[in-house]
Amino acid sequence: MLKEIRQAIVGIIIVFSALTLSACGSSSSGTKPKAQASDLKPGIFYIGRVFTDGSTKEGISLLSSTGEFVATLDRNSFTFSTLTFSGSGEFSGPIVEYILGDSWGLTSATLSGEITSSRKANLIASRSNLTSNGVLLRNDKPSDLGVTFDELSAVYVATNSTSWITIGPEGEVTGEDRGCDFYGQVVIPDKTINVFEVTYKASTCSPLLAEGAEAMDRDGEFTGLGTYDPSGGELLFFARNGTVAWMFKGKR
Repeated sequence: MLKEIRQAIVGIIIVFSALTLSACGSSSSGTKPKAQASDLKPGIFYIGRVFTDGSTKEGISLLSSTGEFVATLDRNSFTFSTLTFSGSGEFSGPIVEYILGDSWGLTSATLSGEITSSRKANLIASRSNLTSNGVLLRNDKPSDLGVTFDELSAVYVATNSTSWITIGPEGEVTGEDRGCDFYGQVVIPDKTINVFEVTYKASTCSPLLAEGAEAMDRDGEFTGLGTYDPSGGELLFFARNGTVAWMFKGKR
């Protein structure tokens, strides 16, 4: 699944070019095409953004059937939102981007979108007088695999650390990451879509600095979204607690 996402980057850049040209051009009527009044189907997406300086970033995004949304454009940046759909081909929601530098920084903005089909949407992220265009392209094959507790139930060990997560037969979550103990729950809003929601509480975190966060920052209630790759037995999810964000990627 992750290999397919990387292969789609070339396609995203082509879409970026089309978006940039359409933004620079003009039409005789002065209006832009109306979005199709169809809902964006939840799932796993390729996401890309074009910034005001012309630079681009590409990554992955997850959208739950409840409107919960997460996107990552690099390993040190995670954006979370709850999207509201208008029913007329548009959606919007407040976003918070967690950016890791010397410490975790939070940036608030607004995300709006125009749905062009059930698997594609054009995006605008706005903050003060700054905006950036983007696109969502649904990755149908892994999205439509669906997911169940029977499939998820296992112990997963992180590929780049000693962190581990266990998901039980009813979605119960336990785990550990550098001194933090995790207890929580996975919820599957739609078993036909390969996206799940996760909530857990982190406690007893180590006082040592880890990824720009002290113990008090890493404690607390986390919420997020994840997906599962059955071909590699790989679990991936992103979560945040209002102060820091965390990505877990591990295998059975």
